[in-house]
Amino acid sequence: MSTHNKPAVPFEKSLSLKGIDNIVVKGMVPHGSQRFNVNLQRGGGANAEDVPLHVDVRFNYGSDKNIMVFNDRKGGKWRSEERNAKTFPFAYGQRFKLKIRIQKDQYKIEIGDHDVKDFNHRQPVHDVDTLRIDGNVQLDEVKIETILN
Repeated sequence: MSTHNKPAVPFEKSLSLKGIDNIVVKGMVPHGSQRFNVNLQRGGGANAEDVPLHVDVRFNYGSDKNIMVFNDRKGGKWRSEERNAKTFPFAYGQRFKLKIRIQKDQYKIEIGDHDVKDFNHRQPVHDVDTLRIDGNVQLDEVKIETILN
């Protein structure tokens, strides 16, 4: 397990996922923020070619208001978005806890006590080697928990 307290944004951390892990992001969205995202990707940087999981929290971005968008990028190309989160449990100025539970066939995304999305693996989990958090967010803690070794 590794824990990072009050990290700067953008936050980037190398990973070695075992297939059943948890990633926990605690923070707060400042007033006026447009969006922030959490990426599980291959390689570092803001424009990774392969992003097996992209969680994009949009408060006010283009025509999107208070919506979560889930996607992946393969070979530099974004694929089909999924926008069917069960709820939008974020509010300006309030603390949140976003948890990604990495399971055999899917990512389970939870916000606080809300199970908001099951996103099926489109790319192998073992391709992920980097966690990147970017955008208008203040981070309190980022924790990577390995469940199975």
